[in-house]
Amino acid sequence: MSALTLSGIGHAYLGRTVLDGIDLHVARGEIVALVGPSGCGKSTLAHIAARLTEARAGRVTHGYARHAMIFQDPALMPWATAAGNIDYVLRLAGLSRAARRARIARAAAQVALLPEDLGKYPVELSGGMRQRVAIARALAVEPDFIFFDEPFTALDVALRRRMQDLVIETCAGGHLSGLFITHDLSEAARIAHRIAVLDTHGRGILGDRPLTGDPRDRSDSAVFDWVRTATRRDPIFRHIHDVDERQIA
Repeated sequence: MSALTLSGIGHAYLGRTVLDGIDLHVARGEIVALVGPSGCGKSTLAHIAARLTEARAGRVTHGYARHAMIFQDPALMPWATAAGNIDYVLRLAGLSRAARRARIARAAAQVALLPEDLGKYPVELSGGMRQRVAIARALAVEPDFIFFDEPFTALDVALRRRMQDLVIETCAGGHLSGLFITHDLSEAARIAHRIAVLDTHGRGILGDRPLTGDPRDRSDSAVFDWVRTATRRDPIFRHIHDVDERQIA
């Protein structure tokens, strides 16, 4: 069963085509990483899939009940505490105060936020802690699908790894499906069940490659070996590190 299906997606900015003929699916319980060079349209495709942006052409089919999205910028409200930021989306959903408190506590525990962290404002939190709050905010709505739009790009190496581990553990066991946008092939190989490669100019999916085993059991050496083999021997990964600042992501 498919959790997300994109069929013939096309999009343009100011008359310039940035996506054309994109077909992609994500199965239930599967995390698919979408990679490609900066500016090829990965984030635009994710926004279309989440219906934050309307496609010029094609069809988006959702096979899930509820989704959440985690952005590169945590986008926390600076005037609200960590708990207040999580609570905001729950109030929008119409939950009672008691239900909101329970959801906040559960989501905070999932991302290893301590009770004292919940009372802090974003300015009092490190970059990694702010991203934990953003992830907790997404989990609090109890989605069965999450869109990850390059959520760890701005973090240093150690923090990025901790956040990757958090995603792996959160999505373990097939309870969540997701589309993970990244330009980092090693990150994709750690987190995903399958990696899809977007064409340099957004003209379709060049192909996809499955990864063996559960991400929880994937060793660093296995990830390193897979990435080395892919970049040396698989032509679909040839241009994923190209950069064109003139393109819109």
